[in-house]
Amino acid sequence: MKTKIIHITPNNMNRLFFGTQAQGGHTNEESRNKMKKILYSALQSELTDRQRTCLIEHYLNGKKEKDIALEQNLNPSTVSRHITKAKEKLKHIASYYM
Repeated sequence: MKTKIIHITPNNMNRLFFGTQAQGGHTNEESRNKMKKILYSALQSELTDRQRTCLIEHYLNGKKEKDIALEQNLNPSTVSRHITKAKEKLKHIASYYM
């Protein structure tokens, strides 16, 4: 199976990490940037290769789960599970900083 390398840059990171709003509905750019760095680091170090690939393909490249499954030779439900687990891990890590 051929592995596709996907690079995450500050330019495309916003497509994966959505901005959060502080209390009162005001955004805090500094806090958002800090959270992006934390989640970027977690994305690289805390997720399995499959979780990372499925999450990036789905959110950054806009692919459907069934298309990712075909490319990765996986069952669509497995792709869905990888995406869900990856999001749970990132959410758990982010909760320490909120």
